[in-house]
Amino acid sequence: MSDTLIVEIPRTRSDTARRVLTRIAWRGYMPPESGDSPDVQWKLPADQIDLIRSVLRRNRRLAGDSVTIWGAVDRVCETIANESARRGVRPNYGYDSGLPQG
Repeated sequence: MSDTLIVEIPRTRSDTARRVLTRIAWRGYMPPESGDSPDVQWKLPADQIDLIRSVLRRNRRLAGDSVTIWGAVDRVCETIANESARRGVRPNYGYDSGLPQG
């Protein structure tokens, strides 16, 4: 299993999600700036996939006041979740069954 999930995110959605992470001064993974490319390649560390998705979803209103903008952040979260499941790149919480040992 890979320790990095590479996801192509459309530029406008990527910029919106990046704005959320910038506004909360996120110190974890920060997606690259989009420049002129139509898609932005996010290289997410596997151990941060769930964390990044939850942080984006929880703080999506910081991207702006529009429901459309919030939806763009939701689409980023859904894309990350779908690609993670499809490629089998998941955080390793130290146990396979989903339940802590002990």
